[in-house]
Amino acid sequence: MSVSPAKWWCHEVHLLPRSPHRPGRDRLLRRSGRGRQARPACPGSAPRARARGRHLRAPPTTAPSAPTFSLTLLDGSVLDVAAEWGRRPVVLVFLESWCKLCVDRQAEINKLAEEYRDVVLFVGVGGSSSVEEMKAYALKNAVNHPVGLDPTGLVWQKYHVDEPPLVALVSKGGKLLRGWPGGTDTLREQIRELMVE
Repeated sequence: MSVSPAKWWCHEVHLLPRSPHRPGRDRLLRRSGRGRQARPACPGSAPRARARGRHLRAPPTTAPSAPTFSLTLLDGSVLDVAAEWGRRPVVLVFLESWCKLCVDRQAEINKLAEEYRDVVLFVGVGGSSSVEEMKAYALKNAVNHPVGLDPTGLVWQKYHVDEPPLVALVSKGGKLLRGWPGGTDTLREQIRELMVE
């Protein structure tokens, strides 16, 4: 029996059903401040996959397919995320420039992104923050992975994200494996489970 991404996602990460009026998203839009100055440096295009002898296990056949999307990165390039997970696993990090918990989790995400940079791609997905605000966030927090924006909220909606941070793991081949509202709990273990020793 197939499982829809929406049902699996809400069940797996214990999210409550979303309101049709998306009150969480409304809060995001109201709470997103302006006023930070942009800085020139920001994470750019996705690095090339270099497995260096690491091999990946096949994802569970029961896992639902992750919703596909493209993302405009802070440097103006466009990342086809589905093309990336055709080659390697992808970790999606939903965040905002004003989010204190995002800042608290960013150092651990940077550490994991560096540790697995040869085999797993980490991608930040901002919502209502401006390009300038997200560039400032990326610089201040030494973000070492690509970051883009979802100004329409469609990607956040596809992944049922109401509040940042939320981290989602997508397998090579595009299967939605797991999501963590609030951060990176057990993410390292989940990535290791994808590796063949």
